Amino acid sequence: MSTTINDRFALNVHRSPRSTGPSVHIFLQRVVRHQNGMLAVTPICGTLAEIEGEIERLRHELDTLLHQARQAFDGKRGAVPPR
Repeated sequence: MSTTINDRFALNVHRSPRSTGPSVHIFLQRVVRHQNGMLAVTPICGTLAEIEGEIERLRHELDTLLHQARQAFDGKRGAVPPR
């Protein structure tokens, strides 16, 4: 699992000696709690371009995690077909 401090998400890969393959989950590394209690994974955006940029960054992070998950499953059971 490789993550950097700026990533919002990370992949946790757990390998158990009792299982034939890994189990994985995505977790949030960075969130912002607003005064109303809501959790945010992006900063507040004031323009369409800003929110589009944040969405593209989220997509990139999730694509990276998907690649890591495929590698984790590939090591135990063979290639995971792309979606």
